[in-house]
Amino acid sequence: MNYDPKSLIRFACTSLRAFGCSQEEADIVANHLVEANLTGHDSHGVGMLPMYGAQVKDGNLVPNQTPDFMPANGAISVVDAKRGFGHRMAILALDHAMKTVADQKVAILGLRNSGHISRVGTYSEYCAARGYVSIHFVNVVGHDPIVAPFGAREGGFSTNPISMAMPMDGEASPLLDMATSTVAFGKVRVATNKGEKVPEGWLVDGEGLGTTDPVPMTNEKIGALTAFGTYKGSGLGIFAELMAGALAGTTTVEEAEIFPNGVLNNMLSIIIDPSGFDDPAAVQNRIAGFTEFIGGRSPAKGVDKVLLPGDLENTRRIDRSRDGIAVDHETIRQISEMVEAFGTPKDELLKALIAR
Repeated sequence: MNYDPKSLIRFACTSLRAFGCSQEEADIVANHLVEANLTGHDSHGVGMLPMYGAQVKDGNLVPNQTPDFMPANGAISVVDAKRGFGHRMAILALDHAMKTVADQKVAILGLRNSGHISRVGTYSEYCAARGYVSIHFVNVVGHDPIVAPFGAREGGFSTNPISMAMPMDGEASPLLDMATSTVAFGKVRVATNKGEKVPEGWLVDGEGLGTTDPVPMTNEKIGALTAFGTYKGSGLGIFAELMAGALAGTTTVEEAEIFPNGVLNNMLSIIIDPSGFDDPAAVQNRIAGFTEFIGGRSPAKGVDKVLLPGDLENTRRIDRSRDGIAVDHETIRQISEMVEAFGTPKDELLKALIAR
């Protein structure tokens, strides 16, 4: 079923209010999740709500949390999110860190102990809207590692995303937002909910051999996701773990606590004011020149156009804003069931949805 994006935001807000979020926090999280759906990152969209509800019930995700802002050390700021909703915690932490940019021309943020921060590209967009270049490394702890290092049959780290963007006229363009696994785990979950197989290369089974069956991984955590690009993606995933967990955070997967429905993120963010290098207009002209150069390369046979990082997300945002966002019935059922467990009737939740 395709749903009107604004109605999906209301649906998500109602769910989050049931979980105990304030209206402000529910708005931030709901808009973040639906924006992930709009850009085609369904793995980080409204399908995350059942997990968030379970985490709140377990006491491992805290609505309306107040983070600890530690005093800046030069250009470095550290923020402990204390297991608050990461979508809001990350924005508060970035705002805190960016106070050093005026004097230092750079801000370096270590966000620790945060609830799931979802689509990391959101934070690249947030920095670009303020005219800043940014780079973000994230690790994932709280559950057993689910991505196999190159050559392994079991997990050694998690999806460990990386995002970076250049600012162009107040927007992130180009924008790179990627997991260091071949796919995010949420895409395997979505395939399971739809009763579909996954493409070859996404998963290995318990013997370390390739498989297209997502169910053992989704339901029993048998096997592992693969790192993209074999040893190269594996190397990036390992360094994301070290940058976010060992350097900016306090835990890597090797030592982190495992808890029910556990997902915590640490994030290292580097925010750069282009004026520290040159006139920002000159930097922007060079960015524009190079991106036009890449986009103008002759496409390979069977390819319509050479795309830059972020182009596909922008196209999906336009298409889904017009046509609606597809959410499978099983995901809607799971969300409704979780919200009912918090005392909000399913009918009250579902009346927010408008089909396209």
